[in-house]
Amino acid sequence: MSTVPNGPAPAEVADVELILDGNHEHDHEPIPGKKYGPYLVSDRRPIFQYSVVRNLFIQSLPEYLVDENEFNAHYFSKNFGLMLYTDDDKPDWKAFVDKVNELNDNAEPDERYKVFYLARHGQGPHNEAIELYTHAVWEEKIGMRKEYKGLKLGPDPDLTEKGKNEAISIGNIWKTQLQHHSLFEAGALPQKFYASPFTRALRTLELTWQDIVLDLPDAPRVKIRENLRETIGYHWCDKRGVMTEVKEVFPWIVLEEGMHDEDKIWTETREDELCGSMDNRLREVIDDIFMEDGETFISITAHSGCLRCVMRVVGHRLFRLETSRMIPIVVKAKLLPEFKDKVKFPERVIGIPYNYTPKNYESLKRKEFDGTPPPTDGTKKVHVQIDGVDKH
Repeated sequence: MSTVPNGPAPAEVADVELILDGNHEHDHEPIPGKKYGPYLVSDRRPIFQYSVVRNLFIQSLPEYLVDENEFNAHYFSKNFGLMLYTDDDKPDWKAFVDKVNELNDNAEPDERYKVFYLARHGQGPHNEAIELYTHAVWEEKIGMRKEYKGLKLGPDPDLTEKGKNEAISIGNIWKTQLQHHSLFEAGALPQKFYASPFTRALRTLELTWQDIVLDLPDAPRVKIRENLRETIGYHWCDKRGVMTEVKEVFPWIVLEEGMHDEDKIWTETREDELCGSMDNRLREVIDDIFMEDGETFISITAHSGCLRCVMRVVGHRLFRLETSRMIPIVVKAKLLPEFKDKVKFPERVIGIPYNYTPKNYESLKRKEFDGTPPPTDGTKKVHVQIDGVDKH
């Protein structure tokens, strides 16, 4: 069993104050360092109890009230599911931000609230293969191949043309909210960006945010977390690329400390989502974000299985996201009793930490989509555009 470092132990992070007492079983190190097995499963204990604020976005309501298919087809493209409206029936992002700030202002010292913008990458060749040949055939015949009938499946595939257009769709929806619904003035733009190390996630983030945020002179850097990768093993699409090469393509990323250049984690054995290893590694990401970041509005661009685990860890309903869909969720973290006097939250960061001026920013013009090639069977797709989202 190899040891895979994954950044500094939280005790080494400058933004986190650790206070020791003589009664803790790990007096020298209240939060043990990360020691990983083949699937990035750490022996670090959970630090927070999580829950979800359910009355701000419709996707956080129970399944019997909101159908995920209806959300993906309709509500997503409107206001990302926001339930707060102004008197003239526009999404009230200011009321939303005020509510989140109020929750933090009134929180106990061992509590903190954050907004996670959970974004799934656009269509990759593996997604196209599943659509063309069914999921059963993918699992039995295709997933372990690097290429199949002209589809380059891995390692680390890029987006298809359809996937690129889907990512542009997300950027167009953000632009609509920024231009017409005062999302920027309200302060609801992401303050910090995290992403999976895979090209399909980074390409989605690039096409979504490049001409909104990433092209700014003082644009924020996107932090890569190894643990934000998709289910590990077996499928070649889930073997990541060489990070020095990936960084040449996406120079605005920052790799977490200790990350291997090559993928030393992928194996021919598939990680089992239900055995708990994925939940554990995603819990560590969320724990670290709450311990290290004073920012409230956090963008996370990753994968379906990965984001499903994030939702399970924080107590959100398991919401199935189509390719290149994004949902905001509001999460409350409360320190577990054994850490209450040993971990102090970082000081809250108020405002957007980059110079964004939408009234003068040329990039807010909505982009036109490239033509998506027709399916290989020769049938013609019917194209309908709804608020920047391609529906076929």
